[in-house]
Amino acid sequence: MKNKGFVKGAIILIAFNLIGKIIGAVYRIPLANMLGSVGIGQYQLVFPLYSLLLAISTSGIPVAISKLVAEYNSKNQFENSKRLLKLSLCYLFLISLFCAAVVVILSKFIAGLQGNSGIYFCYYAIAPAILFVGLLSVFRGYFQGNLLMFPTAVSSLIEQVFKLAFGLFLVSKFISKGIVFGVFGALLAISISELLALVFLGIYYLFYRKNTQKSDIIALSKRDISKQLISTALPITLGGLAAPITAIIDSLLVVNLLIFSGHNANGATSLLGLQSGIVEPLINIPIIISVSISASLLPNLTTSFVKKNHNEVKNQIEKAFQITLSVALSCSVCFVVFGKQIISFLYAESLTNAELLISIKLLFLGGINLLLLSLVQVSAGILQGMGKQKFTAKTIIIGSIIKIILTSLLVSIKSIGIFGAMVSGALGYLVIFLMNYKAIKVESQARISNIIYNISIQECFVCLFAFFSNMLFKMAFGDNIALFAGGITAVIIFVVTYYELFLIDRQNKIISA
Repeated sequence: MKNKGFVKGAIILIAFNLIGKIIGAVYRIPLANMLGSVGIGQYQLVFPLYSLLLAISTSGIPVAISKLVAEYNSKNQFENSKRLLKLSLCYLFLISLFCAAVVVILSKFIAGLQGNSGIYFCYYAIAPAILFVGLLSVFRGYFQGNLLMFPTAVSSLIEQVFKLAFGLFLVSKFISKGIVFGVFGALLAISISELLALVFLGIYYLFYRKNTQKSDIIALSKRDISKQLISTALPITLGGLAAPITAIIDSLLVVNLLIFSGHNANGATSLLGLQSGIVEPLINIPIIISVSISASLLPNLTTSFVKKNHNEVKNQIEKAFQITLSVALSCSVCFVVFGKQIISFLYAESLTNAELLISIKLLFLGGINLLLLSLVQVSAGILQGMGKQKFTAKTIIIGSIIKIILTSLLVSIKSIGIFGAMVSGALGYLVIFLMNYKAIKVESQARISNIIYNISIQECFVCLFAFFSNMLFKMAFGDNIALFAGGITAVIIFVVTYYELFLIDRQNKIISA
């Protein structure tokens, strides 16, 4: 599975992660039916603190490991890569253990601040996952630095499969005691699934290390490797903390602002559940494409950058934007055009008519967020591969501050309400991308503006085609058939896009030769 083309690595991650995300989205349907909108809202309230502490332990170090392993390997310093792995496992074990303890200790305090003190014990169920994911992330960073995407892809699929299996089983066992116990069961399933994924990667490494290359170059000391790891990981961690900190502030702000604007506590929690528990999982399915591209691109781009292969750097950046923009725009079009059918098909039985209408509007805005977030993730991965970790941290922090300010202003307006959280997110992502885009233009000769223009024009025609075909199918066969036809159209667009990119890449190689 080892290769020098980041597109092949990205396709491996995309294929497995898309299957996993589809499983995760499918899981949300029976989960929403079993827990209801209030239970889903409680489920989502637990995640901000979990995500924050997870980001502290995992956001910077795995990316730094991937980058440093790629650098060491490009210089034939394979012993440094092995020593880096061992040190990182020790560091992440201690950091993750501390963070898991913090979750347990602060659970009652945070639950009280969130206005749902009864959910405090749900934090106990998810605390072990922090430790398991910390160790998982080290192995993933190491394998990705070695240009091996298969272990990461399979471990992600294992997470989703067992989260679904154990989640539905435990919720069904605990729900009779009350909704909050059902939420506890769903969160406990996450910890179990992460443990099983960790066991898989540990076993995979035991077989893989027998075939690792040896180097005659004297390895760096533990102190020197630790310095490199910290200096690389720290700015990435600071940037990675911005999103979960923003999420935890949102969890404190949104519900309270909605209550301030006239909603009762259950109504406000239900609205948060619709946004973060119903709509965001749908958006996260195509987001995995940009995440996969970024993960595969980072070590490949780092290798080309270290070797000062400027043409390869330029080609990789252009290819990353081509794939990301093509797929993200196609998926955004699907959410905008088919949003009503998607929500109605999935949640007509579990949501009221009012909740369905709100979810449809949220998904429309989510299509815009999807596009901008995809561009943010890929542009950040490019800059990190070029050694601009501090800059990406700065842009993410600035964008997050803008989002928090706008959320405070918009959500408190009753006529805007929960939609303000989506609008503020889109504007925050836009600011981050524009700053990243300018930096990439300065550092490379990549023709990003041409790619954005050409693909945007192409997707305008796709949008019109999808809109009119949707209307015709709805009039002739009804919403469900129209949705099915739209799904087939999306798949065709996806396949054609990749085929076009393959032809472009092949032509470029022929011209270069």
